[in-house]
Amino acid sequence: MTIPAMIVFHFDSALELMTDGVKHELFDINDMELLLEGCAEQSEFLGHEFMWRSLKRMLRQDVGGNVVGFSPDLRGPDVEN
Repeated sequence: MTIPAMIVFHFDSALELMTDGVKHELFDINDMELLLEGCAEQSEFLGHEFMWRSLKRMLRQDVGGNVVGFSPDLRGPDVEN
């Protein structure tokens, strides 16, 4: 496995864990925000700080619901309500 592939794999894994954690209420969002903000504040590089804060912003976003705003009866059968 190449280093770029490892980076993508691990970042994708972090996103998946965050999404599942929010969706299934596996952790307290406030505690996670504090942890991610602490990581951002301790970052040595601006890119790392940006990454931690991006993950933090993701906690309060809708993680895949009704993106286009249509009511459930107008959407296709392959879309979760």
